[in-house]
Amino acid sequence: MHGPAHYTRMVMTKKFLVLNMAIVLVNAAIGLFINMAIFSGPVGVRERFVVLPEDVAPNEAPILEYATEDPTANGTEPRDAIGCQKSPESRFASFDSSRGFVDKSRMFKTHPFFIPGDRWENTTSSWKVCMSLQTSVDLLFWLSRQVEMWTGPISVAVFTPDADYTVALRMIKYLKTCNPEGMSSVSFHVAYPKNHPPRYIREEDDVVKEYNCDAPETVNKELLRELRSEELQRMIQNSRYPQNLLRNVAREGCPSDFAFTPDIDMIPISRMADDLNAFLATSGEAQCNKCAFVIPTYEIHTAVTTNPKDKVELRKLIIEKRAQRFHIKSFAPNQANSNLGKWERTAITPKLQVLYNITTWRSYWEPIYVTKANVPSFDERFVGYGFTRNTQVYEMHVADYTWHMLSNVFLCHRGFQTVKTHSKVRRAQIRENGKKYQAFRMELYARYGKEAANYEPKKKAGNKTKADKNKKNVIKMKTKKQTK
Repeated sequence: MHGPAHYTRMVMTKKFLVLNMAIVLVNAAIGLFINMAIFSGPVGVRERFVVLPEDVAPNEAPILEYATEDPTANGTEPRDAIGCQKSPESRFASFDSSRGFVDKSRMFKTHPFFIPGDRWENTTSSWKVCMSLQTSVDLLFWLSRQVEMWTGPISVAVFTPDADYTVALRMIKYLKTCNPEGMSSVSFHVAYPKNHPPRYIREEDDVVKEYNCDAPETVNKELLRELRSEELQRMIQNSRYPQNLLRNVAREGCPSDFAFTPDIDMIPISRMADDLNAFLATSGEAQCNKCAFVIPTYEIHTAVTTNPKDKVELRKLIIEKRAQRFHIKSFAPNQANSNLGKWERTAITPKLQVLYNITTWRSYWEPIYVTKANVPSFDERFVGYGFTRNTQVYEMHVADYTWHMLSNVFLCHRGFQTVKTHSKVRRAQIRENGKKYQAFRMELYARYGKEAANYEPKKKAGNKTKADKNKKNVIKMKTKKQTK
C-alpha cells in the first residue's frame, strides 16, 4: 500500500500538468490574437488586397485579380501561369476602384504596377534605358513584337474602362503564357475614367490557353469581339483618349536613368536595345543633362512581311516605295526637322553614335527620342488626338534642350498613313487641340522667361493677312479719289 506522501506527490504532479497545459493554451491564444491583429490590419495594397501565387516570392508577381472578403479566396487552390486562381468564379471580384491615384483633371484614375514583371527589379537594375509605352486594349497584341525586338525593360500603361479591363487581363495572360521569358521584363499599370471603372467579366472556361501563340492580333480581336459591348465601343469611339496621362504613368514606372517613349506599334530593329544601352553607358555625349537623342521612324508598307533589319534594307524599301518617313503623307511636319535625307544617305557606322546635331527648328516637329528621365512631362491637359507629343517636344525646345541624331537605329510602323485614315472624331480633336496648343506655347514663354518673338515663326513677306490686304485696298481707293 502507498502512504500519504505518495498520494500527495500524485496530486501535485496532476496540478503541475494542468498548470503547464493552461500556460500552453494561453500562449497559443495570445499568438493567435497577435497574428490576427497584424495580418487583418490596414497594411499596404499588395498584402491586403492582392492574392499572391503560391510558387513565387511575395515581391515578384502578384496576381491580376483582387480578392473577395471570402476567406476561401485566399486558399491553396491551383493558380495559372500569372497567378489567377483556377477555382470557381466566385473567387474573382470586381476591380477595387476606390484605390489608385486620381489625375489633376479629376477625370481618370491610375493604378501603377498593377502587374509587375517577374524579373523587373533585376532587369531595370542593369539597364540604362527603359521603354515606356501607352496603349488601349485594342493594340496590346503589338507587345508581342516589342518583347521580341526589345530586350530591355518595358513599362506599359493600359487604358481599361469597363469590360476592357477583362480584355487586358486575358490578353496579358496570353502574352505571358506564350512568351514568359520576354514578358518577365514587362510591368503593367492601368488607367481608366472615374465614371467607367474596370469590370471583370467571368467566363466558364479558360479559353486563352487554346489560342494560337503565332496569331496575337487575331487573339486580341477575338477577345474584343467576345467582351466589348456595342455600347462600350460607342463610348470609346466618341470619348477622348488620355495619351499624355498614360505616357507619364508608363514613364514614371521606369526607374532607369534614360526614358524612351515610342508608340506601342513603333517596333525597333534587332539589337537596338543593346546598342542603345551600350551607347548611353559609355558615350560622353550621353552624360549631357539637356540632350535628346533622336531615333527616326518609318512607315513600312503592309505588303512587306518582315521589317528591315538595318539601314541598307530600309533604303532599298524606300527606293522601291515600300517604306516612307513617318506621317509624311498625313502630317509632313512630323519629322521634317530631322534632316532624314542626310541620315538615309549615310553609311552604317561600326557602333551606335551621334551622326549629326540638329540645329534647326521647324514648328510641329514630333521626333521620337531618348532623354534623361528628368525631362519635362507630357502635358496632361491635352486629351485625345493631336499635339500631345508636341507638348513635351516644344517645352524641351523652349527649355534649351539640344537634339542629336543617332546613326544606325530606327523604328518601323506598319502601313502607310494618310489623312483619310483619320476618323471624323479624330480630326475634330486635332483641330481643338491645335487651338489649345497656341495658348500653351505662350504659357511656356512666360514660364521660362523667354520672348515669344524669338520662338514664334516669322511671317513671310508674301503671306499677308486678310486685314493687311483690306488695309492696302483702302489706301488704293483713297489714292484714286485724290487723283481724280
